[in-house]
Amino acid sequence: MSPRLAAVILACLCSVAVSAKIKPDEAIVEIKCLIPQENIADFSKKLHLESKPPLTRVVCFFDTESQSLFQHNPKVVLRSRYDSTNETDTTVKIREGKVQGENVECEFDEELGKDKIPSCSVTKKGESERQIKKANIGHDVKKIFSKEREATLLSTFGKIDWHKLKPYGPVKDIRVWKKIRLSGGPDLTVEQWKLPACPGRSARVLFEVSTKVALNQEAKASKWLADLVELSETGSDQESETKTRIVMEHFKSDATR
Repeated sequence: MSPRLAAVILACLCSVAVSAKIKPDEAIVEIKCLIPQENIADFSKKLHLESKPPLTRVVCFFDTESQSLFQHNPKVVLRSRYDSTNETDTTVKIREGKVQGENVECEFDEELGKDKIPSCSVTKKGESERQIKKANIGHDVKKIFSKEREATLLSTFGKIDWHKLKPYGPVKDIRVWKKIRLSGGPDLTVEQWKLPACPGRSARVLFEVSTKVALNQEAKASKWLADLVELSETGSDQESETKTRIVMEHFKSDATR
């Protein structure tokens, strides 16, 4: 590794203050890409997804009507999930900012063709699915986020009025394929989100392919994934837009009702 590259990596890591130490040679980067809707069928065939049963998942985000958490610097994302394997989790994620607190896990997020950014989260697994379903329709949102995650919110965003949080979603019947293996590359995860029609928004499909690799494998994995999805070197606005941003915007009209 060149001294210049090492300095860049060190600067990125130092911008994220966490309780758990991250060493450059242990850092993980998740590389993601949204497949244009007109290419989904062909790409699914390329990965032979028809022969691989997916798990199904329900995901919901929470924010104020003005999306003050998502618009904050650094971005704050509150998320709930449960799936067909009976796994549940709720997460506070901080993107592009300093994070303090216990059990914080950090990695880098990279939209294919764009610069990677630090992303840290505090997640609790095994949350009550019944309570998550209540929160997903706007009732008692605070109950699914523990004091530990509330402390992370306080240190990053400040005090929050939980009664002002509204659900963005939920997105139901998300299909997830894990550990898709193709020759010459790392394992892939594929997600298909079908966003329903909302006031002022047409129904649409999001189809994301992603992989997680060690930071020292980033360049090789990015090139391999770009070749696989036939993406140009710089990508496109649609392909590089984050799934979370699209979902938040899609459900904005519902959240403000």
